[in-house]
Amino acid sequence: MGKNRLALHAAAILAILFFAFLAISTGASVPAAVTKVDSNEITSNGNVYDMPRPEAKPEGKSFDALGLVFATSVTKFDEKGLEISSQEGIVTLLLREAQKIGGNDILNLRVDENITYSTTQERVGSNTKTVTRKTITKTGSALAIKYR
Repeated sequence: MGKNRLALHAAAILAILFFAFLAISTGASVPAAVTKVDSNEITSNGNVYDMPRPEAKPEGKSFDALGLVFATSVTKFDEKGLEISSQEGIVTLLLREAQKIGGNDILNLRVDENITYSTTQERVGSNTKTVTRKTITKTGSALAIKYR
């Protein structure tokens, strides 16, 4: 009876070890994609349209300044330089913000552009592929005006 129990215990321990080995060997050993930001490049486009001086505006329309408006637009590109996703243009977004506060137009437009390159290592089958993507973030500000 003692040998029979020893054989049953040994079989149970071997079965547990076998299933533990199967559980460990089927676990995901592939790490998730690793992303690192390689570089940032910031440029400023400065003034696109200056507000006219009061003495130089007899031929222009008169207006009231309502305040500053801000907007951000993001465009993403894949590794081949093709556009993946995009928002509306920065001028359209600023005009919408001006309209929200009762404005008709914008003046003194300033646009800053931030270009970010990110490198990702992705697994394709048994090979590892390095993919570099570009993201352009445009941040703009302008003075919202309302014509009289």
